[in-house]
Amino acid sequence: MDSRSVAEGYSGSGSIDPFDENQNTPINSESIMLLVTIIICCIGLPLNGIVIKLLGFKIKKTPFTVLILNLAIADFGFLLSMAILSIFLFANKSDITQLFFFSYSKIMYITGVFLLTAISIDRCVSVLFPIWHRYSRPKYLSPLVCSFLWIFSFLLVGIPNIMKPVFQYAFIQDVYFLVTVVLSFPLITISVVILIIKIYLKPKKLKRGRLLVMILIILLCFFIFSIPLWIYAFTTHFLDMNYSDKFPDLDSYFKLCASLNSSFNPVIYFLVGRKKLGPSLENTMVIFQSVFKEDEAFETG
Repeated sequence: MDSRSVAEGYSGSGSIDPFDENQNTPINSESIMLLVTIIICCIGLPLNGIVIKLLGFKIKKTPFTVLILNLAIADFGFLLSMAILSIFLFANKSDITQLFFFSYSKIMYITGVFLLTAISIDRCVSVLFPIWHRYSRPKYLSPLVCSFLWIFSFLLVGIPNIMKPVFQYAFIQDVYFLVTVVLSFPLITISVVILIIKIYLKPKKLKRGRLLVMILIILLCFFIFSIPLWIYAFTTHFLDMNYSDKFPDLDSYFKLCASLNSSFNPVIYFLVGRKKLGPSLENTMVIFQSVFKEDEAFETG
């Protein structure tokens, strides 16, 4: 199946969907981008699988690890669907299965963004109100937040898809993506600023918590990979700009960036938490336990 770029899809139908299954890019660059995306997904899938295994079954759950576990599940789901979609496009095949994974990838991506937003807010609360965060935060707040975000993401993506044949307006088709731009971008930006200020204003004699540093790195990486996509969405939707002529490969670039972002998080967990330990599974669990210590939320205050 030939693909058509996101920008071209937007100019033709009003859509700014970054994961459009009908893109159109030059065959050479398209094949290269698809192949790289598949490789990245194949690397990220087992890495997120390790995180899911350790946080889900090996390490004692805390309110914060529940958020990280759900993020790993969302990243795993997105990488799986993106790998399958890329294989379909690489093989020039199209059927109802591809449409299913296309919608599934959008749900996983949006859920991951919302979970990152929740994680950033949680860390900000932990440094601004450490006593309340440690002793008074409701015990089941994190599971409730995760459940709400999963349901909200399914509805946010599903309802516009159901209504698309009835309403042909761009806003109806793209509401799921615009909501993440309007809600998540400002909240994550504010959180990053607060965390940076908190880290650099901390007295040098006090040890900076690795958990706080890890979350800041994750958020900064998310910005690096996502800001071009969000700027594109804003300018195409609100400023009516068209990039299809100058940048025909934008859709493949956005897919690649999203796949990289979902694959990097486990690497960041490991690098921040590791010491001079070997690469065995037991030592990997020790690394994760050290970086996800619940009392570090209090120490960063």
